[in-house]
Amino acid sequence: MILEDVLLMCNLSKGIEENGFKMGILLSIQNLMESMGWSAEQAMKALRIPEPEQIQFVIGLKNSGDFDSN
Repeated sequence: MILEDVLLMCNLSKGIEENGFKMGILLSIQNLMESMGWSAEQAMKALRIPEPEQIQFVIGLKNSGDFDSN
């Protein structure tokens, strides 16, 4: 029982860490879009975000209202 609880806590903390990391990247994309006048695609290219991973950030930008496809 204790081992299961420890594993659950480890999984939860890993999820929180991954979410925080993704939020940091999303903020970086938004900052580049605002300060440089770049599109989301230009910002993600500058940050070297692999194309297969970009869709999750496009969705995040759309949900925050900051998506610009130009």
